[in-house]
Amino acid sequence: MAKKNDDFFKEKKVWSEVKDELLGCYFKPYISKILHTYKPLVYVDCFAGKGKFDDGQPGSPIIALDIITECVKQSKTNRRVINANFIDLNYAAELTKNLEGYPSINVIAGDYEKEIENLLSTKDGCNVFLYIDPYGIKALKCSYFDNFANYNFNSIELLINMNSFGFFREACNALGAKYDNASIFEDLIEYNPTKMNASEKSIKELNEIAGGDYWQVIVEEYKKNKIDGYQAESTFAEQYCKRLSQSYDYVLNMPLRVKRGQRPKYRMIHATNHADGCLIMVDNIHNRWQMIQDIQNCGQISLWEENCENRIIDEKEIKEKVTKHFRQYEKKISLNEAFANFFVEYGAICSTNIVRSIVKELGGKGKIDIIRTPKITKKGKPSTFMTEGKGKKIEIRWLS
Repeated sequence: MAKKNDDFFKEKKVWSEVKDELLGCYFKPYISKILHTYKPLVYVDCFAGKGKFDDGQPGSPIIALDIITECVKQSKTNRRVINANFIDLNYAAELTKNLEGYPSINVIAGDYEKEIENLLSTKDGCNVFLYIDPYGIKALKCSYFDNFANYNFNSIELLINMNSFGFFREACNALGAKYDNASIFEDLIEYNPTKMNASEKSIKELNEIAGGDYWQVIVEEYKKNKIDGYQAESTFAEQYCKRLSQSYDYVLNMPLRVKRGQRPKYRMIHATNHADGCLIMVDNIHNRWQMIQDIQNCGQISLWEENCENRIIDEKEIKEKVTKHFRQYEKKISLNEAFANFFVEYGAICSTNIVRSIVKELGGKGKIDIIRTPKITKKGKPSTFMTEGKGKKIEIRWLS
């Protein structure tokens, strides 16, 4: 159970701003696309809080509802059903008051773990989006995410805030590892820090969160000084995403830092079974990159994964990675699937347009066969489009 921590909601800190911007920059194009499936959308903010901060700044519930309202107004179809749900144990009354005026909302007073399966069990055939920004890592049991993937939804997407360094800290406590540099935990911003100890109970709980015991090997390597704390966190995040990929085709790991020049201490994890959803997430992070930078400059937060010199991967490196990635496709594959697989492998290191232009260049050089449907335009000329959708399909395969 989350303890009540009123100070957390006194003012909206830079960290909360960044998380909410990441939600907002994805949610609008997601809704615009999902409305065209003509299936109901079920949105769930699993740890909604008060809805807004005491300083008047909007929280994730209001941000999501404002986007829903805007998208509904702009939609040309009348076949739209959007059900917005907000779960919170401590602040349901304040949340309800702060959301007055928004139609078709469902505020649930209770624990996410107790309420979520009951809520989703009646949503067969729906499009489901879960925003999971938990009060502590104990709520992130991997079995829940596995179960969601097996429901009979039309689609499901998860956006999870993973306190990866918080997990590593408690993993060390459970296995009796001492921190080589305790300062790496100083900037962790937590509503209700999870506390573990050296016990079988804690080890079992951590196994449930991680979806396996792979984290124990990582901590043992750390204890033997074979890797440092930053390498341990990075390896855990990578392995956690691989574990989620047992249930979701496309799992995107977005590292966030608290200060420039530091290693990431949090991860936003996006999981979906649809290539289009993965690509929308990548592109909309880049479309809002300037805004994120503005926020970071004020609060000294950095978003992107960089190398040891804090340098963004350059164009030459991206071309090398694209060429290496696309060589594996000797048989035809959807272009969007290949793109999504690329970003799952390397992260959101660039926009989809950059990868698209490199693939087009490789096609012009005879390295990649680009198979477009339709092959001919209405004017009888060969098709040259590089974007799928609206009756346009692209498959690719490596030729040499």
